[in-house]
Amino acid sequence: MAETTVDAAQLANEYVEIWNDQEFSRLSNVVAESFTFTSPTSGTIQGREPFEAYAREVVDAFPDFQITVHEMLADEQLVMAEGTLSGTHDGEFNGISPTHETFEVRDMAKFVVEDGRLQEERAFFDQHDFLGQLGLLEE
Repeated sequence: MAETTVDAAQLANEYVEIWNDQEFSRLSNVVAESFTFTSPTSGTIQGREPFEAYAREVVDAFPDFQITVHEMLADEQLVMAEGTLSGTHDGEFNGISPTHETFEVRDMAKFVVEDGRLQEERAFFDQHDFLGQLGLLEE
């Protein structure tokens, strides 16, 4: 049973590494074909290919996008990770022209693991804080 826990945490760590290295062609190593991703800025995305397209859009908009994991808890089918998301808005994102402002927000991510792959991620962060740091909220 302990080996499965390590595998789930390893999957989540590899997923973070893929984001940080911007090597999205490696997603098939860790993410199921039917992967579901939900976040405040994306809504829900169904499927590995649409998710990969979204991830590429994120790093096009935030070329220095990084995920820093501070703490992770894992069992056989569930991983919870607390961390920080950061980057600089140097490209269009969700139809918003670059502000060239940086952001750094705390986040929490919940991953569901089945059949040796990540099946789902739900990312939680303060979208108001994110948009405010980018200078996109009226004062």
